[in-house]
Amino acid sequence: MQKIAIIDDFEESCQLMAEILSPHFECRYICQAEKALDFVKTFNPDLILMDFKMPYVTGVELCKIIKETPEIKNTPIIFVSGAVTSDERIETLESGGDDFLAKPFHPKELLLRVKKRLSDYSKEQNSELLAANLKMNLHSRQVYVETKEVTLTPKQFEILKLLIENKNNLVSRNQFMTEVWGHFDVTPRNVDSQINYLKKKLEGFVGVITAVPSFGYRLDVK
Repeated sequence: MQKIAIIDDFEESCQLMAEILSPHFECRYICQAEKALDFVKTFNPDLILMDFKMPYVTGVELCKIIKETPEIKNTPIIFVSGAVTSDERIETLESGGDDFLAKPFHPKELLLRVKKRLSDYSKEQNSELLAANLKMNLHSRQVYVETKEVTLTPKQFEILKLLIENKNNLVSRNQFMTEVWGHFDVTPRNVDSQINYLKKKLEGFVGVITAVPSFGYRLDVK
């Protein structure tokens, strides 16, 4: 069951949202914004519902802190608040919030917004391929080793994608030629050459691109 964290200084609001969502999600809440960061890091929710106006730490301030905390920075955040101006709504989005729902709200709208945001986030996550400390975003076509971006040619990107999709398994030269080049004016030597360039560019990658003599290559990761 997916997990929802609720952060609001009014316990009645927390209880209401938890009551609406509990048939579908595991819900936990906290009413002290100043303790919310540790709460979120421990609970590790799939989505956060957060009030805008809270004492000690505002929703916007807390949102910025969450988005700067590596282990939870990608968690979707929906602000749920009342009596907020247009400028304040914009401020919630600029701070990293993903959506805004005004109080009072219809229970079904809250449920639908949460489900929609979780669905969108799942699709975004599926656009990424991971191999050890290497991350590849298929939508933006960006590649990172740790936090350092690696610039690849279109062919090198497709080669790496094929290796990650088949990590720890052999990818034959013929498979590279078919799926990356479409057999158009290409030889096994072209494959070898591009993989050698690729290896040099992946500085800091803890995995290994291993050559399998006479057959092809394998991306070995633990």
